[in-house]
Amino acid sequence: MGTTTRARGKRRKLQGHQTPPPPPPCGAAQISLLPDDALREIVTRLPSNDAARTQLLSSRWRHLWRSAPLNLDLRDAGDISRVLATHPGPARRFAVPDLGSSFPNRRATLDAWFAAPALDNLQELELMGSYRPLPPSAARLFPTLRVAVFSRCSFPDDPAAAAFCFPRLEQLTLEYVAVSEATLHGVLAGCAALDCLLLRGVRGCRRLSISSPTIRVVGVCVTRALKELIVEDAPRLERLLMPEVWQLLRVSVISAPKLEALGWLSNHCTLEIGTIAIKCSIGEFHFDSLTTVARGVKVLALDIDNLSLDMAIDFMRCFPSLEKLYIRKFSHKCNNVWRQKMRHKMLDPIECLDLNLKKVEVSGYCGNKSHIDFAMFFVLNGRVLELMRLECGTRRNDRKWIENQKMCLKLDNMVSKDAEFHFTRRTSWNYFTNVRRAHELLIADPFCT
Repeated sequence: MGTTTRARGKRRKLQGHQTPPPPPPCGAAQISLLPDDALREIVTRLPSNDAARTQLLSSRWRHLWRSAPLNLDLRDAGDISRVLATHPGPARRFAVPDLGSSFPNRRATLDAWFAAPALDNLQELELMGSYRPLPPSAARLFPTLRVAVFSRCSFPDDPAAAAFCFPRLEQLTLEYVAVSEATLHGVLAGCAALDCLLLRGVRGCRRLSISSPTIRVVGVCVTRALKELIVEDAPRLERLLMPEVWQLLRVSVISAPKLEALGWLSNHCTLEIGTIAIKCSIGEFHFDSLTTVARGVKVLALDIDNLSLDMAIDFMRCFPSLEKLYIRKFSHKCNNVWRQKMRHKMLDPIECLDLNLKKVEVSGYCGNKSHIDFAMFFVLNGRVLELMRLECGTRRNDRKWIENQKMCLKLDNMVSKDAEFHFTRRTSWNYFTNVRRAHELLIADPFCT
């Protein structure tokens, strides 16, 4: 019995000192164990030069670059020509660089690129440069595109432009392009599957009417020529976004039953939604009708220089289903004392304050009496408020200043007991002011700082 026990103990001791298994392989060796399809996806997502260099890693990788979908984003014309000549395709993305007007045989070079068999079934095209007009040979690629970016080029103003058809296109970015009203309407009419449209600095078109059964997001910014935007019939439109509107723009929404997010509304915008007319005149907003409301809008962003509490209340009455309200800037001088304004609140309640408004975010808060009264209105009246964020300047958010502001805002008396209240430091402009591509309009919260 004793011998058996000692033998078992010796075996357990020996087992405890057994050599541990070797560590799993790491780096390229570990990645090389993945199946070919996964490795091809990795190669496709790499920058063009890095993707080609994977052939040097080992014999396992040598064939992958030639069989992986091509992601072609190079600046040297010779390199592009060599890749298109040696890669059999298919190509996922092709970013065409600006060859410059002095490039020898520029049109012949572009025609040769667009005719390359490797670009058959191309999914993403970025054409950036002073191509005036757009090379007709590029139209060969349009039927299979899902993403298209045209930057600083021009569309031909002739009947052939209407033949530019993008039957599978989901995302379209037009950045500083020259295009006539008729041509732009023709291009959009040829986008049967369009989901997201970004117009940035478009020239040559003063009026745009959008009728699309598929589009969900429209973004307009840095408008120079565009003076009127009409959403005539967009049954799936969810977001109408205007991050940088510096000149007068009239926006009319005739039919967009699913519209949920709207902004930034600025001093340069005149907005009509159905029978609601919100007009800007010499920096002042006028609400032609407060008896009808837009119940679908849940997210509103305001960028109004002289925004007062009176004005904010009118906006909330127009959009009673608001859940999120973003304010980029507001007046430093307005009398925002609200107690007198709310004397008849029980007779004429603000529906979104009582039932829906969960988040308020304010930029440019400086803590003077006007701003304190403005913010305190939401503190003491937002019954379902979950988060309020005040973004301050870098010199105005030390601990002592914040504690004083909390006392002035009467945070202990917040009507929504579960609400969070944050002071944050302003480090940069809102992300959305730098949007450059249509897919950036699709982020979860485009107005959040």
